[in-house]
Amino acid sequence: MNIDFQDIFSDFFYKISLLLPNIISAIVVLIIAIIAGKVVFKIIEKATNKKWKDSIISSFLAQIIKWTFYLFGVVIALNFLGFTGIANTLFAGAGVSAIVIGFAFKDIGENFLSGIILALKRPFEIGDIIEIQGDKGTVKALDLRLTHIRNPEGKDIYIPNSTIIKNTLTNYTKDGLLRINFMIGIAPECDIEKTRKLILDYLKTNKNILKNPEHNVVVQELGEYTTDIQVFFWINILSVKNLPDEYLGHSIRSKVITDIKTILDKNNIEMPSQVIEHKMYRQNKILIEDN
Repeated sequence: MNIDFQDIFSDFFYKISLLLPNIISAIVVLIIAIIAGKVVFKIIEKATNKKWKDSIISSFLAQIIKWTFYLFGVVIALNFLGFTGIANTLFAGAGVSAIVIGFAFKDIGENFLSGIILALKRPFEIGDIIEIQGDKGTVKALDLRLTHIRNPEGKDIYIPNSTIIKNTLTNYTKDGLLRINFMIGIAPECDIEKTRKLILDYLKTNKNILKNPEHNVVVQELGEYTTDIQVFFWINILSVKNLPDEYLGHSIRSKVITDIKTILDKNNIEMPSQVIEHKMYRQNKILIEDN
């Protein structure tokens, strides 16, 4: 039996030539849908953000509209190629395939629904500082599947939306108030009330420290060779949250500690030092005693 490859290839290319206009039309429609989706995405995002002053909702709504354009483009392209009937038959009759596809896209669907919940529930805004399962950073974007945050080291972290919904979320900038505390140890012979007054006077004059809620200085522990004093004060993190060096008030905390140390040194408030006694014995007699 002789096989005429020339006739086979001729027939194949003839059929391709018949489908070529439909293929070109499908590609053109798909390209137009993609371009239109991106253009509409930009327009909707700017318009809604300007009207609602809400970057999360505007971005999320624009994303949905953009992907709707993409979906319509794919459907129309399939119509040009003549695959609509085949696709409908497959989805109507292949129950097992539908289950497999459902499991395959379970995570995508879960993250998509979680993104909708986050956009409506609003546990954070763009620019807020949040922490999820040890990942801490500034929220940069929220899309249909992921939340983008950037940590203080400049690392970009992309967290699935379902992870945020399922786990505890800490928002450090929801109302702008953040309490900072640290411990200072002074020598037991130093005047506690004088120390407290010096620190409180300084806290009142620091412009970065809020007057309300009120700051405080309390004695935490009385030790063998130290008196531990705890310092509490509040800052408005919203005024510094966009500055990496001021992340969560660490720079303010460092400056406050440094300034208080300088003030205590000027007023002869000494830091604690452990006294160690050394003794040397010979035949039950003390030869040297050093304090």
